[in-house]
Amino acid sequence: MLIYLRDYANAITAAGYVFAILGLFLALNGRIELGTASMLWMWFLDHWDGHVARKMDNRRRPGMADFGKSFDGFGDFFHGVLFPSTVIVLIGNGSLLSFIAVLSLVMAGALRLSYFANVGLTSNARFQGIPVSYDTPLVAIFLLGKPAVPDGMFATLLCVAFIVLAALHVATPVQVPAIRGKAVPVASVVAACVSVALAILGQLNTGFGKC
Repeated sequence: MLIYLRDYANAITAAGYVFAILGLFLALNGRIELGTASMLWMWFLDHWDGHVARKMDNRRRPGMADFGKSFDGFGDFFHGVLFPSTVIVLIGNGSLLSFIAVLSLVMAGALRLSYFANVGLTSNARFQGIPVSYDTPLVAIFLLGKPAVPDGMFATLLCVAFIVLAALHVATPVQVPAIRGKAVPVASVVAACVSVALAILGQLNTGFGKC
């Protein structure tokens, strides 16, 4: 099985899993901002593996592409569904609304990923429904904006936002262009900058907690 990681695209996906596991570990240990920063690295590596796969399509060994699709799919569930759900539960303190948000997100995410695995992109390279890959960036945006939101409202707003996003995940009339070509490095730079901002915010919050 490990021979599949000799493929460049699959190796990039594997590197993304390292950041994903680190992100989940940090979040579960109370470092949600740092965990999200780490998960953003998996997010942009998830775009790079597809970019590399398309560039090397004619030079990949037999079976590598099929393996890569499944390998990448598990990663999409990890950073697009599992991690945001974990953050929602942690921030929502296990409230009923956080349960509804997670239930909506997991069901919509599973449906959407299964649909995409069988149907794929439209003829003009668009996703039908908003991809689950938008979920971790949304978590990051919320965390960066948290200082401007009253403490009592933040968890509610987060849950409501993801309930709405879950509905948009399975709204096939909604079409979103895939991040490809020149958009990949741009998205990577943005994600890296946001991850640095989150890391700084996380350190500040930790420092305040010790005062």
